[in-house]
Amino acid sequence: MAISVDPATKVISVPQADLTLVSGTLYDMQTETYFRAAANAWAASEDGIVFQPPIDHNTSYTVVGVTYARKIELINSYSLTFTPNSQWTVRLQGSNNNLFDVANGILNQNQVQVIPNNSAGLVEISTGSGLSTAQDTRLTELHKRQGLESGSPLTVTPTSTSAGGVTQTISGDGETTSTVTRT
Repeated sequence: MAISVDPATKVISVPQADLTLVSGTLYDMQTETYFRAAANAWAASEDGIVFQPPIDHNTSYTVVGVTYARKIELINSYSLTFTPNSQWTVRLQGSNNNLFDVANGILNQNQVQVIPNNSAGLVEISTGSGLSTAQDTRLTELHKRQGLESGSPLTVTPTSTSAGGVTQTISGDGETTSTVTRT
């Protein structure tokens, strides 16, 4: 069973049987490798080629210097229905998308709960961790300071702490006030 497209109503039906069972009544739909691929296959088929395409797609896109991950968008008045109409949940994985948009008539809401997983934080990072150099340094030092780096234990004395090359002095009376200063 595969997605079906009714060109008269512009409804794309996605069967639960095609999705990946996570557990219980929770399923995952890969929006790139399953949904977009199937919608494009229909649009390129003998049946679909005469109609407007159902989706728009960007592998990644940049807005004000931030590169966002893949975007899949239903267009040209197409809408989406998950079948069967019963109580189960689908998570949309692998892209930012508008497939969960009930207000604009994209998702034909029935008993199926849809979890979009869209995020402004779903961005593509081509190298490194995505942190700035300063952020990476601070995070690394915090990791070391807590004694979490393997082979670099946290050593604490009454007057200092030291871990992974980060040293701090402890001053004060030790009873009412202590001040910890990086040295």
